[in-house]
Formats: sequence, C-alpha cells, structure tokens
Amino acid sequence: MNKVKFEYDAIKVVQTKESKPLILFGAKAVDIEKWAGIPQKKTLDPGAAETTGFQRSESPSRLRQLSNFYKNKDNVVQNNLICSLRKLEGCSVDFIPNVREGNTGQVIIEFPDFYSSSWETLFALLRSSLESRVGGFDVNKSSPKYLELKSQIGLESDNEPGDELELEAEEDIEAAIYEESHLNDFLEDVAIRHELIKELGSENIEGDKFLGFDRASLMSFLLPVTLVDGQHRLKGAVIAAEEKANENKHEGIQLLESGIEADQVFNQLKQKYSRELPVSLLMEDEPKEQVFQFVVINQKATPIGKSLLGTIISTTLTTSEMEDVNDRLLDSGIALEDARAITWAARNPQSPFCGLVERGTSSDQKDLLQWNVMGSLIQIFRELKGGKLFHAKNDYAKRWKEKFLESSDLIESNGLLDAYKEWSALQGPWQEVFIQFWVKIKQEFAQDTNPSRNNFWGNPRKSNIFNKISLTILASDFFKYLVTKKVTINNAEDIPELVDDWLEDVNRQYFDQEWELSGIKKDSPGIRARWSENWAEYRESPDQLPQARTFRNPRKS
Repeated sequence: MNKVKFEYDAIKVVQTKESKPLILFGAKAVDIEKWAGIPQKKTLDPGAAETTGFQRSESPSRLRQLSNFYKNKDNVVQNNLICSLRKLEGCSVDFIPNVREGNTGQVIIEFPDFYSSSWETLFALLRSSLESRVGGFDVNKSSPKYLELKSQIGLESDNEPGDELELEAEEDIEAAIYEESHLNDFLEDVAIRHELIKELGSENIEGDKFLGFDRASLMSFLLPVTLVDGQHRLKGAVIAAEEKANENKHEGIQLLESGIEADQVFNQLKQKYSRELPVSLLMEDEPKEQVFQFVVINQKATPIGKSLLGTIISTTLTTSEMEDVNDRLLDSGIALEDARAITWAARNPQSPFCGLVERGTSSDQKDLLQWNVMGSLIQIFRELKGGKLFHAKNDYAKRWKEKFLESSDLIESNGLLDAYKEWSALQGPWQEVFIQFWVKIKQEFAQDTNPSRNNFWGNPRKSNIFNKISLTILASDFFKYLVTKKVTINNAEDIPELVDDWLEDVNRQYFDQEWELSGIKKDSPGIRARWSENWAEYRESPDQLPQARTFRNPRKS
C-alpha cells in the first residue's frame, strides 16, 4: 500500500518531566482534514449503536457562521486545534529536532493511503484496532444480526436463527451492558461487515456506503491523528476554502488550459485558498488520555451538556481504561462512575428506563427523561441519599442505610463503610433493587401504549408519573415505608411483594387522572411540595383520591 506523507515546521513543548510532549505547528485546513480523524457520536444506521467517537454532532448553523468568518481574510482564530495520536499499524507521527535534544524541528505524519484502499482493507484495519483494545471477536455467522445484514446485500443464508441462537444473543446483550458495552457493540458491527465483505468482495460494492458505514466515517477511525477538539473550526475552514475555490472559476479555467487534469483543478484551488490553522498535538496515543483531554476542555472551558458528556465518557473507553482515568476525572470535577451508572440504566433492556433517557446524541428522540433526573433517581438507590419527600426534611434513603444496610443479606461486608462500598459499587446489589422497584412501579401505575393517557410511561412534560417529581416522591416514600416498618432488604426478588405491602389499598389509577396542569410550571418548589404532600396524605388514608385542582396549587412553606 502506498504511503501518504505530510511534513511541517514545529516546536516541541514539554510541560513536566512526566507529561508527554506537545508539538505546536500550523497546517492548511484541507491538509489537516486528510490526516486527522473526527469520530462523532452518531448512529451508523437505524439499528446500530452510536459510533465510538467523542465529538459533538455537527451544527450546520455553526459551520456556516465559521465559514463566513474565515472567508474574511482579516479575521484570525487563535484557538489551537487539539489533537492526539492514534495507535495504528503502519501509521507514524514523529518529531525530528533540528539539533540533538532541540525544541524546534519538523513533525512528520506518515500513513498508508487509506483513500485508495479497498473496503475489506479498511474494515480489517478498524477491526484489528478495536480488537487490540477489547480482545478478539469471532463472528457468529448464524446470529440473527449477521443473517439480517447478509440478506440486505443479497447473499443467501445457509440457515435460520433458532431459539438457542436467540438465547445466546440475549446473553451477549447482558455481557455487553456490564462490560465494555459500547466498544463491544461497535466491534461486532465492524466485524460482521468485515466478514460479509470478504464473502461479497470489495469490488462488488458500489458507491461510498456499505451497510450504514461510509468511507469517510470509516477512515475517521483509521487516520494517524485524532482531532480531540476543534471539529467545527476545522470544518468551517475547509468549507470556506471550497467556496473560495468555486468563486474563482477563471483561475480554474487557466489551470485547465495549462494542462492540469480536471479532477485536480478544484483540489489545487482549495489548497491555495485554505487558511493555515494552529495545531497542538499531544504525543499520546492512549484513548483514555484523549477522552480526558476532551472532557476537561469542554467541561471547564466550553461546557457541553451533561448527557452528551456522560455518554461520551461511558461509551468511548473500555472498563480498564475508565478505571485508569477515573481519579483524574474526579479531580477535574467529572463523576465517571455516575455517568456509567446512568448509561447502564438507559441502555439495559431490563430497565424500564431503557431508551427513555436523553444521551445528548443527534439520535435522541424528543421528550426523554433528563440525564440529571436519571442521575438523581439512581442516587437514591445507589448512594442511599436524596430520598426526601418534597414537603418534608427527612432523608429516608440515608436513614435506611444507617439503620438496615449492614444487616442485609445482600451484603457480605462487615461495618457500615464496607457495607456501603459493596452496595454502591457500579455492579453492586443496588442495581437489581433499582430494576425490581421501577419495573413494579411501571406495572402498577403506568402504561406505555397510549401516550395520550396521563399515566403514560414516557413524555415527562405531559405524564403525571414519568417525571422528576412523581418518580422522586415514589422512591422516597418507599424508603420511608422501609424505615417505618423496619424492613431489611435481604433479596431483591422481595421488592415486588414489599411494594404491594407499601401500596396496600392505594388506587392504581392515582396518576391516570387529569390534574388540570395547563400553564403550571411543575418543577417549582411549591408544586413539588404540593404533589408530595398529596401523595403522603393519600397513602396514609387512601379512601379518596386527591382532588385534581389541588395539584396545580403550590403549597405554601
């Protein structure tokens, strides 16, 4: 395979003896686009998981603003594009000093010519790169996913999936959620397509797409440099160069008349009008370091939504990589474990919140439960705190922890501190308790088939139950019941029966009423307190449902 090579004058900066060096240089935007990959959080096709990149989805309006800005020759952007290395076979990025141990020299970027490589080669390289991080992957050619994709490209299947295969698929899903879930999913998508291409033959693939992958997005994972931050600045500069090239048609005619091939004219004009952008390249090829840099930059300097930030953290790294970077993220104010727990609840098929929590990706549907709301609900069960009814002061989750956690049969450790550490571990006993409780709540009070009903399990803006206030009240009051009745949870499977006891005589249509909330801001202190008081008083004396009009009247403190 032919090699592609770029070379730039550069300066090396070493901040500490322990840190990797930074290489500072300038390069044409159209060149940077050729050697820097920009993996994004997006779906590859309707049935696939998001890709494992960590950039935001592109904003067309922002790209337009930046391209207009760049087209003014007097405008200058001082912010560097932040880049890191990618560890790939055949790729190299080296700093060659002018003199021994010098800090000035050249940065040389060299890599195989992926632009002319076959589909099979590209998928093989990406598959190898992913397997180096999460281990080898053997494609099950009898799996439902493989057979479905095989049929999409017109290849005949040798057999059909049976019950045994479906069970195997379910086990794969469970393993994926509890381990390097996202990378395993992505590796499976890549590996299946790699095997199918070997059967089909690269030469038989027409166009620039294959089963949801296009060449550009595929190569974004293979180029020797990763663009950690500056996606829009780079793309805006490239668009500006392209538009300037199109505006100068007379130069294009002159180039054609001078003998330049037609397919090279546009590229030469783009090169001419492309501005040079400053680059800061960290000589580090560990994915965990790249994600750490991205998170710190975007959380501390230009904040992004917690949902996207959490999704990025919890789906871009393997378990071991996350463990390595956890303390550094905590020191930077980023709660990695919280993000992983929320992602678990949002992706686990056993969770009644699966697919109903915002994740900050472009594929998010409307009217999802907010990321931080999911985090607060998990906190009640995992950290055993925050279990407060809005009209009262007692934290019943905390009280249950102090009085009953240590004696639970779900815990093997002795002493409250060790018991709490065991309970609240990412895969601790709290998970099954959480699942059992919310599955039972959904069964008793809600439905997910008719969005127009008031107890719809979804659409937080309209539902009486599927919102921050009601869900928090239910969780808090359940812990109040456990404390009041002096109940120790010894088996997560006991939760449904405990919920039945707690809800004795409670009308299951409680949330399926018209509460006359038009024009009311639900998440306000007075309304939260009113709903909380209504529920607490009704549960203690469930003879008659609260009058609908009371839900719109704020409780005075």
